[in-house]
Amino acid sequence: MSSGHDTMPGARPAVGGPLGPQYGVLGNPQGRAADGNTGLSNAAGLASLSKRPSEAGAASSKKRKKPAERVLPKQIEAYIPESKLYTQMQEFERKLDTTISRKKLDMMEQKSQMKPTKRVLRVFLSNLASDQFADVTEEEDLFSLETMRAPSWTLRIEGRLLDLPASRKPQVNPPKFSSFVRSVVVELERDGNLYPEDNVIEWHRMDGTPECDGFEIKRKGDSNVNAKIMIYLENKPEKFKLSPPLAKLLDIHTDTAANVIIALWQYVKFQKLQEPDDKRQINCDEQLRNILGMSRVSFSQIPELLRAHFSPPDPVILNYTITTDKEHHVHQFAYDIDVEVASPADGGDVVAPNITKDIGALDEKITSLIQSINHCKLKRDFMLAFADNPVDFLDRWVASQSRDLETVLGDSHFNMEEIRRSDFYDKEIVHQAVFHHLRQKDAI
Repeated sequence: MSSGHDTMPGARPAVGGPLGPQYGVLGNPQGRAADGNTGLSNAAGLASLSKRPSEAGAASSKKRKKPAERVLPKQIEAYIPESKLYTQMQEFERKLDTTISRKKLDMMEQKSQMKPTKRVLRVFLSNLASDQFADVTEEEDLFSLETMRAPSWTLRIEGRLLDLPASRKPQVNPPKFSSFVRSVVVELERDGNLYPEDNVIEWHRMDGTPECDGFEIKRKGDSNVNAKIMIYLENKPEKFKLSPPLAKLLDIHTDTAANVIIALWQYVKFQKLQEPDDKRQINCDEQLRNILGMSRVSFSQIPELLRAHFSPPDPVILNYTITTDKEHHVHQFAYDIDVEVASPADGGDVVAPNITKDIGALDEKITSLIQSINHCKLKRDFMLAFADNPVDFLDRWVASQSRDLETVLGDSHFNMEEIRRSDFYDKEIVHQAVFHHLRQKDAI
């Protein structure tokens, strides 16, 4: 690129060289990516350039299981004195959960109040040229199809996050270049008769895309090519470009929806446009009326009305001339782009997902053991009651079963003398009643 080019919007030139060894060359000899569409690749692997797939429908929500009982019966302590330790551990766990929940809420509140740090992302442009000049020995045939290689060039787009000016130590594992980019579009100015295809190359971020330090495009050719590089930044939270009337009114070009609404509300209060009796109603002045299209609006309507004045932010546009007169050509300028980086304290989730999964598995195991203990206790109580007084126990047990049978059969009544005989329980109606009774217990 000659020195006559000016700095493009969204970037400013800076003195600096390319990243050098941090970048990996992954272009194939044909100049196409792995999917066969374009030749844009990245340092972590060939980038997927297919269209963004449609989002799959939301999965059907699973019913939450009823929380299982994890408390030991009090009578267990009389049988097993060591069970008090489990009760003490449960009490300690409840206190610990309460403390963790309180600290988590405090961290979430602090996280919401933290503002991202403004940093500088430096972008480098360079290109390689290969097989531009025939270099053969006397024994080789210059016009042999077996030894002749087509001339080609490789465009490199690299980026690096600069360290803070007051920082003495370099940042450990800084974010990679692609983490700040939502999409990259490169337009090549080539002869349409010689190269009718692959003159527009696109890369779009997709879920699961590995981060990289740069991108490269490889194409065939032996002449200089002008390239227009458009970099669309990834903004979190999302930012929007304001329409000219709204941008002029608020003196804001690009910002988040929340900041735009706050700025508009400050304008309303400064101009005293609120209804005296109802502060939620706004009497629009001439400028606001031309933007919102209404003379009187409610504050709750503002977000919906402003949506028509939002558009995607402008890309960062860089012009570069790919030269083939030497093997490695580096642009005389590097471009600095202002980006926002999350605060180091903004580390995502407080509890790692794998730890939460392990805790859930342990809870299920504890619940299963408690259920086994309860079943063993019931069996023990049953056997002890039978051993103390077998006759009285059997009378009470038969009476209990009779009441259960009457409950299952509903309005049906039987002769008590008949029920006392064993032949009664061989009847089909009794088997059906027992079957339905067990099904109801399983359903519960």
